[in-house]
This record gives sequence, structure tokens and C-alpha cells, in this order.
Amino acid sequence: MGNSTDNFLYHYTTIEKLALILKNKTIRLTPLDKLDDVQEAKTKDFKNLGRYIFVSSWTEDETESIPMWNLYSDLSCGVRIGLRKNPFKWHTTKGSDLVRPDLKAADEATLKNEIKTFLNLAPLILNDIFSPQAMNGDILKKVEYTEDLEKLIPQIIEQEEKGVSLGFGKLGNVKNQYWEFQKEWRYVLQFFRVPISDLQNVQEKLVNEFNKIIEGKDERIFDYYDLEIDDGAFNEMIITPSPKITPGNKVLLESIIEKYNPEAKIIESQLTNLL
Repeated sequence: MGNSTDNFLYHYTTIEKLALILKNKTIRLTPLDKLDDVQEAKTKDFKNLGRYIFVSSWTEDETESIPMWNLYSDLSCGVRIGLRKNPFKWHTTKGSDLVRPDLKAADEATLKNEIKTFLNLAPLILNDIFSPQAMNGDILKKVEYTEDLEKLIPQIIEQEEKGVSLGFGKLGNVKNQYWEFQKEWRYVLQFFRVPISDLQNVQEKLVNEFNKIIEGKDERIFDYYDLEIDDGAFNEMIITPSPKITPGNKVLLESIIEKYNPEAKIIESQLTNLL
């Protein structure tokens, strides 16, 4: 790993959750309506759009934060993870991966066509689930802190000259200024049901699905979504134990790292003996 950490972001968590991250080599994204700031999932025109917006929260602040240790970790068994930005594994999905009895590829060229994306696309499409960000890696957003209620509780449906626009991107990257101490960056993904398997009735089904989303009557697609970490980024991981980690938990931490990611760098907390 290089000496520079300018391209790194940091995440406060517990040894238990770190163990799952290391074992599965994944980062978990959680729906907005399951986070600690209840204002985040609110809009003027949707009942619960937050259930379709999935995020993983990180901070750009390399200097440790006592409030962050207390809010999102546990001083007796906490850790801070450092990973380079956009550390996710990319997948290659072929047209042949998307073939099923009711959704067949059009021709041989389509079967051989390849799409590279950081999502494991085939299981999503085969279950009529789509993410607008699926075709690129632009999911990292710097959080804007504001008092502006038009941004905090936005209008998603906008009438324009050419028709209606949907501002789904207005959620997930704006927070009240009271949270500014977090210096937060987020990985943000949207997931919606798109009736790809029924192309003859796709327009009607899309309208029905959209109305369910507006009224908050659609069932939650899933409770979380895990993105796989690229091997190179995984090996560059920096792990900082809490400044008040117990001796027993420190032994557990070292054992977990040795088993699942011996390449990770362990650095002592800047706050050791100061708390």
C-alpha cells in the first residue's frame, strides 16, 4: 500500500460488524428509513421513498472523532475502518446470464454482449429489480449540510415543459446542518421494481408500480444490499482499534484480522490514554 491516505474514507463500527465485513468481503448499504436521522427519508410527495434509497456512511476526516466513536461504535469493542474511495469489485454480466423462459435474448449477438458494472446485475434483473446507478461507478456522494427545507424535505415529482421529471437523486446526500460534524460521504444506490419480464404490459405495470411507491404501499424490496470489496482495496484496509478497547477484545480483533485479512494495517488510536 502507498503512504498516502488522501483517497481514503473512514467508517466507525464494532468488532462484531467488522468480523462480518472481513469474512464476507462486503460493505452493507442500508435503507434511508432505517438510519438515525428520521428527516432523511421525508419528501413532500412520497410516503416513504427512503425505503428505496440505500446508503453506506463514511467520513473524510482522517482525524479521529470522539462523537463518532460514541455514536457509531463502542469504546470497549469499537474499530474504525479505512478504505480507499469506491473500493468495490466490478462484475461482467453477459446477455446469456439474463436468459430465462419468459425473458429470452433476441439473438446471438445479444447473448454474447457484455456489461461491466459494480453490481451483480443478473440476479437483480432476473427478479425484475433495477438500479439506475447499475451501469456506472458514480455512487459516492459528499453529503451537503443545510437548513434549507426545500432540500431537506424535497419535492420529487417536478412538472417540466417536456413532461414530468423524477428527482430521486435528491435523497441520500443532504442532511440537516446539525450533523455537519460527521464530514460525511456516502455510497448511494436506488433500487426499484421494473417489470422487465412482461414487456408487452410494461407501461401499465410501471404506472401501477410508481403509484404504489408514491402511496407507500409497495413492499420493501430487501432490508439491505451488500457490495463486494475489490481484492486490492481489501488488502489496503486500515483498522484502528478504539482508544479504550478492552484487552480481551483487542485479542479478538487481532485474531479476526489474522484469519480474514492479514494484509490489513493496524494503527493505534490517536486518542489512546487521552480518554
